[in-house]
Amino acid sequence: MSSFFRSATRKNGASALVDQGIISGLNLLTFLMLARWMPSDTFGIYVLAFSIILFAQTIQHALITRAHNVIGASMEAHDFGPFTRSVLLLVGVFSIVLVALALLIWIPLEIWTSTDVSEAALGLAIALVPWLLQDAVRRVFYSSERIKSAACNSFISYSLQATSVIIMMRLSLQSSQVLVFSVMGFSSLAAAMVGLFQLRKDLFNHPLEFDAVKEDAKRLWTFGKWLTTGELVGWMGQNGNTWIIGALMGAPLVAAYRAATYITNLLNPLDLAVSNYLPVKAAQIHRSEGKEALLSWIRKMTLTLCVPYAVLVAGISLGSYQLLDLFYDERYVSDLLALVLTIAAVSRLFAFAASFFRLGLMAEENTRPILSSQFLALVLYSILGTAMIAWLGIAGAPLARIGLHTVVGLFLYRALSGRNVSFKATFNPSAQ
Repeated sequence: MSSFFRSATRKNGASALVDQGIISGLNLLTFLMLARWMPSDTFGIYVLAFSIILFAQTIQHALITRAHNVIGASMEAHDFGPFTRSVLLLVGVFSIVLVALALLIWIPLEIWTSTDVSEAALGLAIALVPWLLQDAVRRVFYSSERIKSAACNSFISYSLQATSVIIMMRLSLQSSQVLVFSVMGFSSLAAAMVGLFQLRKDLFNHPLEFDAVKEDAKRLWTFGKWLTTGELVGWMGQNGNTWIIGALMGAPLVAAYRAATYITNLLNPLDLAVSNYLPVKAAQIHRSEGKEALLSWIRKMTLTLCVPYAVLVAGISLGSYQLLDLFYDERYVSDLLALVLTIAAVSRLFAFAASFFRLGLMAEENTRPILSSQFLALVLYSILGTAMIAWLGIAGAPLARIGLHTVVGLFLYRALSGRNVSFKATFNPSAQ
């Protein structure tokens, strides 16, 4: 039995890496094509708008789908189906609310501001529902350890997206925010429909009971309320650099900064495999073997996966200028952007190490220290990040992040080890 479990674990882990490789590779291709196709100022606005989609995805994951990964992974089949249906219904409600907000923002923008900005708001309204639904369906596959299905779903969505962008470039169409986000929405919708069809037995073999949906919503809120707040704050800390650069230096430098740092998404397969697959495994170990086994496993996985991660970081750093020259036109090739890419790659290593301690706390369903760490990150980056960007320009942004991830990683490790590190003097939410 143990050998079978180990074999299944290895196969699922490999499938998870394939899934993340598909997402990262095709996302990178799409990004590179958009960077070549769009004028710098238009591309900079797209980058800022797309960060809002990622923000919505982050909140959805923290509030709804991550709880499904942890709680749903241990459910019997007769409970898993109704719980999954509740999760997807709540995803629908969440995304529709966001669309309404996007439309409310678009109306005054259409009247009073530039075409690119108003088009970006309309594009968000078009893409949000299908994008969030596809992401939720894919993560449901992870909860039931159907990792190959998740990888196939990712391939449908992101290959359609990349292919559509390439075709539009070949046809020499004029780039626009609405066109790009419509393509993203269509691609995500196609994959989501395929995924829902695959999940039909889980979703439709049980009668819908709204009282059960309400109870599931309460359960998700109990699990995710502190984690969601933390992710909200964490997103501000992680993406604030882009918005600070936009505010201080304008959209073209946002485009240049993101063009350089986006190459670090070559590291995403390992990052996202940890984020998507390992939480399920960590929850299973904690539930069946206890905390000491969980801590031992976390330490082992940190050492095991940080070594190949560091090798990849070294490769990106040594070839930073060559990678920029390979992927972009002359607008995004310079010694400065090569330096930005190098520092950004190193900062990703520090963030990767810290992520293991975060998933250990989630396995314990102890999300309050994660919230505290995110507040810490926000405060640090608000001060350090702004100062470094003002002093060193766009190179200051990833440099500040190295210090940020170091402090947050130490904080999370202490919390996972059982030490009291909460900010009770300044932030003391009521106990769950």
